[in-house]
Amino acid sequence: MRIIVANYRYFIAGGPEKYLFKFIEAAEKRGIEVIPFSVNNPQNFDTPYSKYFAKPRSNQLMFTDTKKSLSNIVGMVRATIWNYDAEHRLRKLIKDTKPDAIYILHEVNHLSPSIIRAAKKEGVRVVHRISDFFMFCPKYDFLCDDDICEACLYRDYSKAIKHRCVKGSKVGTLLRVLAMKLYWKIKVFDDVDQYICTCEFSKGILIKGGIPADKVTCIPTFIDTSSITPSYEFDKYFLFLGRMAHQKGPIYAIKAMKYLKDTEFVLKITGTISDSNEDQQIWKYIQKNGLEEKVIFTGFKQGQELENLIARAACIVCPAIWYENMPNAVVEAYAHGKPVIASRIGSLVEIVEDNKTGLLFEMKNSKDMADKLRILMKYTGTVERLGRQARMKCDSDYCEERHMSKVIACLKGK
Repeated sequence: MRIIVANYRYFIAGGPEKYLFKFIEAAEKRGIEVIPFSVNNPQNFDTPYSKYFAKPRSNQLMFTDTKKSLSNIVGMVRATIWNYDAEHRLRKLIKDTKPDAIYILHEVNHLSPSIIRAAKKEGVRVVHRISDFFMFCPKYDFLCDDDICEACLYRDYSKAIKHRCVKGSKVGTLLRVLAMKLYWKIKVFDDVDQYICTCEFSKGILIKGGIPADKVTCIPTFIDTSSITPSYEFDKYFLFLGRMAHQKGPIYAIKAMKYLKDTEFVLKITGTISDSNEDQQIWKYIQKNGLEEKVIFTGFKQGQELENLIARAACIVCPAIWYENMPNAVVEAYAHGKPVIASRIGSLVEIVEDNKTGLLFEMKNSKDMADKLRILMKYTGTVERLGRQARMKCDSDYCEERHMSKVIACLKGK
């Protein structure tokens, strides 16, 4: 079997790319030839197929602090609305390699859904994995400021335009809305043969938004646990694992530490404080509340350093304020035998089984989160009990073989 895997990055920048390269490795072990399709970028990994990759859009976007040059405008419009270059190059790749299917991970604002239509024109089966809500929300996360908002789910984008939801930019928001209206008008999403969601919650969103139920399959992500030895012992810290992104709610984990000053435990965050306004506000909060010794920024970690950091944590915290789509942090925690303390929202309610593989708290309620963390400190056996059940869930539900067999069946149309 030969498949094309399309993603706008061909280097590791986040969860979708981690999945991309894990999938390629797992597929090739099964004798499947995987051909990448992406956007040219100096950070890309080497591949003989890079000559087919699409032109990058301008590095600048038309937001409030961006130079509005002609090249910027052309690059943004091409990538945001309809990327004819990507469509042309993908059709050439398909003609030259004759794949059995294309597996799309993320294309919006770079490759654009033009690649869906390109594959359909060439008669290739299209399977699309969904990792956010780009089909329905101009800013992908169903958040308006800090609140859940589904106003655009049924194609009414007036609120998004009013609130300038895309980076606070009127032009950026209008372009994104125009693109979304176009996609539904020309029914490009009808060209997808099968959608894959990582959780039942997201599957429900797609169906609510108008995607036929028989076109949506739930296949959770996977992790290879064969080289990961779970650790049920821990040092005195909780771990926030992943990007310091607003929707992931790091500020609520930090605020929880205000209620845990009387303990020896600290919060470690795998990141740094940047110069962005939001990060600087977080740092001011830490200083104002005397949390400099309770909140530790480890900097970016990878490889064995990251493995060790997870292995010695008491738990992983996921204080998200958006509809998370099965974050990698949860699966990685489970693989290491660590419980997860998570917001009661979206897919987290589905994958973090309360008092079985972790503990759930009321979203944005840092006091409630702190109370849950105290349970782990007070009843130390709870960490091991939840951690062992988390690893068992990982081995049964998120194993490579189960995932790959289901995805391959979708790609084959079975």
